[in-house]
Amino acid sequence: MKKLIFLTALLFILPYCTYTQFTSLPVRLVNSTGEPFTGQSANIEFTKYPHNYPADLVAGLSVTEHGTAGNYVARGFSSFQYVKLWLGGVEQTWFDSVLTGNIFSWLSSNYVTLGTTQTITGSKITSGNWTASSTGSWLYSGSSTSNTFYKPYIINSSPWYSDYSLMPSTALLFRNAGDSLYLKREFVYYNSDDNKLYFNTPGLLGTFRLAKRGNGQLFDMNTSHFTWSPETGLNINSSVFERDSIAAKNFTGIKDTSWNVLGEPLSRYRFLSLKKPFWFNPLPFPDWKWYYKSVNESGVINARDSFTVMNHADNTFDETPFEIFGVESWSNCDTITLPVRGLYQLTYSLNLIFPYTEVSGIQQRDSVIIRVVNEMFVDIPASYSEEWKEFYDGAVYRPESKTVTRTFTLFNSVPNTKYYLQLYGILNTSLVNIAVTKPGMMYLLVR
Repeated sequence: MKKLIFLTALLFILPYCTYTQFTSLPVRLVNSTGEPFTGQSANIEFTKYPHNYPADLVAGLSVTEHGTAGNYVARGFSSFQYVKLWLGGVEQTWFDSVLTGNIFSWLSSNYVTLGTTQTITGSKITSGNWTASSTGSWLYSGSSTSNTFYKPYIINSSPWYSDYSLMPSTALLFRNAGDSLYLKREFVYYNSDDNKLYFNTPGLLGTFRLAKRGNGQLFDMNTSHFTWSPETGLNINSSVFERDSIAAKNFTGIKDTSWNVLGEPLSRYRFLSLKKPFWFNPLPFPDWKWYYKSVNESGVINARDSFTVMNHADNTFDETPFEIFGVESWSNCDTITLPVRGLYQLTYSLNLIFPYTEVSGIQQRDSVIIRVVNEMFVDIPASYSEEWKEFYDGAVYRPESKTVTRTFTLFNSVPNTKYYLQLYGILNTSLVNIAVTKPGMMYLLVR
């Protein structure tokens, strides 16, 4: 019952206080009949914004009651802020809110007096121009590396704008400080750790170029290996390709006086070079070659030739896995393709069955011709082979098999030309048959 009477009495407390804006706040409490409300020091509390009780209670306060007239003084307000009055945990809405705290420390932290030396902290936004006197300086004495200037620039009325000679050695440079300062850091970067100047560090190789203007040479070079052209820039000397390199090794033999007995001038040279015909090898095998050249004392080439260092060979066999009969027209037995231009040694072999079946009662000579032709049907004279047999009446001739082989050379002028092994039968009687089995062809690239 006493608690209920106490809460009811609070509702009739009349506002009676003195508002202030300093570190102490006097308050007088009376009830609804005007009688002083005493003994409430422990129940008087204040909250700060946003005034959630008890989370926003102002800490560090002391409340003292003076006399018996309901007068109280709350001390210890330091932060400059609005507070609300709470009595026994109940907000006193009649009190509204009062601005308390030390206004002088707040003014010192938030406002600057330009006539005296001040320390400015926090983020500040200003408008207009900041003009320093001719004797003043902008100084930064801190050690932090995170302080930045946001887009500083040189105004066009500055004497530095057009006369770079006035800039001291410690001046902050800008883009127009010199004609050579057009490179961005991401394009050119010097690394002191490995003592290298890097170009195109962000990986823009497709767009970045090191170029020249005018006819001047861009950098120093070995003139024995390179030349400089105003039109095309850096070029490789043709003489480089006549030197020992990854592409070629030159061997030059000069004969001594013992060769004089052969009747040749002592100044005759023999050049033997090991090199590749092309930088790119289009062949399915190594294409290194030896090149030979003989030069007389007048510089006239007497002889020259070449041959492959590593000969290449290939073969085909039994492309037609059944009998090919010799008739009075050319029949294909086998094919082979010569991959490159050059001199080849070509060998063919076959199993000739002559006669193919048993015959008797004939008086005649029959024969078979074997040759090689290219895909344009141009024959190779050196490839011809001929086998013949005399048949006599009264004798019986049974099937007979023999191996026919021939090796010859040919020059293939067109790469990837196909060559055919062909058979032709000269038959004077219809009783004789001639057949070929197991044909094969093999080539050896000589040079």
